[in-house]
Amino acid sequence: MDDLLRAAGLEGRPATSYDHYGEQLILVRLEPGAPLPAWARARDGLRGRHYPVLVRSDADPHDPDMRVREDPAVVLARAAEVDVDARIDQDFRRYGNVEEMLGEENGEYYLDAYDILSFGEPDLLAILPRPEPWAALAYLPACMLAESPYVELMVAAARRWHDRFGAEPTVIDLATGFRVARRPADRASAEQLAIEHEVLAGLTAGARLRNYASVLMQIDHWRLYNRP
Repeated sequence: MDDLLRAAGLEGRPATSYDHYGEQLILVRLEPGAPLPAWARARDGLRGRHYPVLVRSDADPHDPDMRVREDPAVVLARAAEVDVDARIDQDFRRYGNVEEMLGEENGEYYLDAYDILSFGEPDLLAILPRPEPWAALAYLPACMLAESPYVELMVAAARRWHDRFGAEPTVIDLATGFRVARRPADRASAEQLAIEHEVLAGLTAGARLRNYASVLMQIDHWRLYNRP
């Protein structure tokens, strides 16, 4: 564990490890202030070996209720078989008329409304055993999606977001943050992404979905939010 903490730039910080379906998860308490730079340092230091993600004490993964309730290997295997487009389309159409739900784009949105730290500063960093960013969501329940069938849909969607946009989870909680390397290139892909966020975390947009699609074309971070 000391080697991992050193690589993550967290040498000397209080840390504990615990078993999760035969894998070791490490939880590190951070110094107050600047959790996202601490995450970025850990991400660079652990790249290709493990994946770090920020969490808050009130969602401490030591509590079994704060973890996905299945073996991550099983979740990841199911996620690999998910048809994301079919599942998203099916669930979105349950809400009603697609055009009405998208609404008209009228410029009524605020780019600064999607800061993950507006939900509080994470004080813990979890070091997860698998290096793939999307795999983190098979361990910790983003937006409280802790059980099938939505947990594997979230993992599958996150893998696609990583492939398309370079999206990597930074914080996992009721409000789940992503760092994004590439924004949607056009209106159609932005609207599809907005729909995916809506299905998986229905309190994310805070605006008409076409307005939210405009937001997604301008920011390099996402904040998905839902609550029970």
